[in-house]
Amino acid sequence: MLETNDDTISLEDAALGYKGLMIIERCFRSLKRTQIKMTPMYHWLSRRIEAHVKICVLALMVERIAERTCDRPWHEIRRDLEKLQVTKLFDLNHNVYLRSEIPSQTSNLLKKLSINPPGKLVCLESRS
Repeated sequence: MLETNDDTISLEDAALGYKGLMIIERCFRSLKRTQIKMTPMYHWLSRRIEAHVKICVLALMVERIAERTCDRPWHEIRRDLEKLQVTKLFDLNHNVYLRSEIPSQTSNLLKKLSINPPGKLVCLESRS
């Protein structure tokens, strides 16, 4: 069952709109599961709603470009990218973030996407 407040939209157009929204929301959920620190958003202001939609569309575009470039579905691309890991080591004075060895599948994927892999030493922070 679909519901809309615009009676000029055909049933088919409304269904396609909902399908597109589901894809965008799935991409946004995927984006939130990455290392980007994001929390759930509840928007009431139009500019915030607009920004949320733009981020969702951007997530969808990134996913689609990766799929077309690699000629593989997104779930396979994500699975290979998740093999790239960073380990945090620390002592009393420093936090050290080191990248794991890059598996060949992940390395090939990064090359196809024209992404330079991160260096072995990702970050070195002084602890205060």
